[in-house]
This record gives sequence, C-alpha cells and structure tokens, in this order.
Amino acid sequence: MMRKKAILILMCIVLCTWLSSLLALSMPNKYNDKIEEKITLIDSIVKPSSVRTMDSIKDKLIKEVEDYIFGNFPKTHKTIPRSIVENGLEKDVDIMFMMAQTQIETHFGTVGAGRETSRRSLFGVAKRRYSNYDEAIMDYIAILKKSYLTRGRTEHHLMRNYTTYSGNRYASNPNYEVELRGTYSDINKRTKIKLLQDRYKKNKKEN
Repeated sequence: MMRKKAILILMCIVLCTWLSSLLALSMPNKYNDKIEEKITLIDSIVKPSSVRTMDSIKDKLIKEVEDYIFGNFPKTHKTIPRSIVENGLEKDVDIMFMMAQTQIETHFGTVGAGRETSRRSLFGVAKRRYSNYDEAIMDYIAILKKSYLTRGRTEHHLMRNYTTYSGNRYASNPNYEVELRGTYSDINKRTKIKLLQDRYKKNKKEN
C-alpha cells in the first residue's frame, strides 16, 4: 500500500513539473523577457569585468563595420561584417585592411567572383570556390598568414608592396597598392574601427 502511494506521489510531482513547463512556455512575452533579463544579469555577474569590456568593444566594432558596409554597399550579405570582425580579432589581422581589400576586389561580395551566384571569393582569391562567406574569410586570412604576413611584415608593409617574401604579387594591377592605401585611408577617416580594434587588443594584452 505504501509503495502504491509513493508511486502516486511521484507521478503527481512529474505531472506538476510538466504542467509548470507548459505554463511557462505559454506565458506572455513580458514574463519571458523578465526571465531573459535575469539570465543576462547573472551572466554579467559571472563574467569577469575584463571579458565584459572586450565583449562590449567587439559589439561596437561589429556595429561600426556594419554601418560602413551596409551604408555603402547595402546588398552585402548580412553575415559578412560580423565574420570580418570576429575572424580579424581572433587571428589578429587588421580589420580595415581586410575591408579595404574586399571593397576593391568584390565590393564586399556584391560583384564579380564575390557574389553568391559565383564563387563567394570575397578577396578575389583565384580558382577557389567557397560554400559560405565565413569560409572565404578564414581561407583568406590563412593565405595572408602563410604567404604574406611573414618574417615580421605587417599589413602596412603589404600596402606598400603586396608580395610574398619571394616577390610574388597578390594582384597583377600595378596600382593595386595605391588603391589599397587610398581605400584604407578613406575607411579610417569615416569610422572608429582602428581605434576600437586597438582598444580591444590592448585589453586582451592586459588580461
């Protein structure tokens, strides 16, 4: 008899838990919003202040890049700005340099080989086809690191002489570096991207 009562009590508990879950799911959005606010608050307490600062800088960077790209090339795929920022920060590559180059090559994937209907080759990498833009950006960075940003050279060196260490040029256009410097300078004048990326790097180094 006692065993049957215990089973009945257990079944009641399970049923009540299930009903509570259903009730929570059916609550108006304002209740769900309050739950989300509490989760966000807990997250902010758990995360160290240095991490929160870096997350905040990254969010501002993404917004700055989105405003520039979508303001000038509104047909750009929505995933491109965030991918440029996140991969640039992770691999420590100059975000404005990447932006300047893809602007010259494919107008941020809106023309030529950068289009979704073509090869999604944002940076004009020859004979390569990508399944998505994040893949194109990661491959481009890998090429930069392996063949161009070597032996102490930086993106600023490449804007003067965009070649591999052995002298192979990235582009056949003899004025490529001039165009790259001009576009880079224009982006720098119109945005706070460099300031924000430098701030992010400083915070990362200090923590």
